[in-house]
Amino acid sequence: MNKFATHVYDRDELNGVASVARTWHRWKAWFAGPCLLAKLPLLIVACLASLDTVADACPFCSALAPTLSDDIEEGAVAVMACFVSENEALDGSGTYPMRITAVVKGDSDLKDSLIEVTAKNPPVKGELFWLVGYGQERPQWSPAKSISKAAVPYLLSLRDLKGSGAERLEHFLSFLQHSDPLVVSDAYNEFADASLTEIAALSGKLDRSWVIATLLDPTVTRHRRRLCWTFLSQCGKASDARLFHEVRRKSKDNLTFEVGMDAAISCFITLGGEQALARIERDYLANPEAEYLDSFAAINAIRVQGTDLKIISRERLAQSLRHVLSRPSLADLVIPDLARWEDWGAMDTIVQLFRRLTEEHRLVKQATVLYLKCCPLPAAAKALERLRTIDPDAVRSAESSMLFYPGLATVPVPPPTDESGASDKEAVGIPRITELPSSGSGKVDAK
Repeated sequence: MNKFATHVYDRDELNGVASVARTWHRWKAWFAGPCLLAKLPLLIVACLASLDTVADACPFCSALAPTLSDDIEEGAVAVMACFVSENEALDGSGTYPMRITAVVKGDSDLKDSLIEVTAKNPPVKGELFWLVGYGQERPQWSPAKSISKAAVPYLLSLRDLKGSGAERLEHFLSFLQHSDPLVVSDAYNEFADASLTEIAALSGKLDRSWVIATLLDPTVTRHRRRLCWTFLSQCGKASDARLFHEVRRKSKDNLTFEVGMDAAISCFITLGGEQALARIERDYLANPEAEYLDSFAAINAIRVQGTDLKIISRERLAQSLRHVLSRPSLADLVIPDLARWEDWGAMDTIVQLFRRLTEEHRLVKQATVLYLKCCPLPAAAKALERLRTIDPDAVRSAESSMLFYPGLATVPVPPPTDESGASDKEAVGIPRITELPSSGSGKVDAK
């Protein structure tokens, strides 16, 4: 079994993470000093330990906060309360009297009782709030969160919510179109915490027209647009591949319109197949003039395609990532994937890259060493010994890092469990699209 865990870089927002990555690439020659380099494996181990718990979540969506269901589960009491007094704060510190109007969790006798809680802004008489209390006898209340009357049925529905996985997730689907921002945000967070398998199970219940309208809406935030790209991958038609280009044009005309590129590219490949992949290769992987963020997004999208979706074979996706080896500033991002997917045909190219790079690209050299250490071919061991004579420090440093973590410096998600049984058509519930429309608005331009 391949010891490489599968990698997903993006845990928050692509642009934010990619900005950090871009800064790292600019400064990595400075960071590659011997003292800092010795600390790198420990930093990797700490990052791995902290991120392992979120591995199953949607790779394109990041929860913006704990869900209200999480709050209910963790708290001893969860209630809705109404501000009943027009007096100032009781002690001048933002504490206000409120009357409990509904109990979602806890003793039902709490209803109609008065409590004192903090609020960010001075409330108005009759304003409703959501409150979670921690501790059984004398609950310590979280800061009051203002809610609308329209949100009340949603909050009450959480009290009786049963089931798990896709069955539970379906409850939140309609609330993505709710009028209350709190409800919409919480429903989004539920989907962001869900796996692609769970989302795929709802493909027949997704409203394709709403998904497309949301993708084209300039007021929609990036994280919600990325979720809709994930939805479109499940419910879209081959002709919907054109939306990738349409949304890209909108983003160029409106600088505040954020595409959510990694999710968009993955959707484009899912709907457009081989022709779409060829276009991504040309524009974002092989193109040395491509924007860093766009290339970063394309790499992440192909990584998810090979890990979770498997619409296109890993062998073909690995060929796509090989294009990045011609761009030394990005090569260390894809060498781990080529090793993990056992693409040993890239060995000669990767070795030649090591031989011609300088100290500025030390991370590429480290990734090369670990690639060769993982490769079972006799040629890999021979190549490693040759590289040891060229840059013994780089080889020694990479081998030392393996004492702490026997793989590449990547963020783990569960590796694919079905390499022999299920066909690609069965992977994550997405059908293989074998042909594209030959004309009309659905045509994918791969030229």
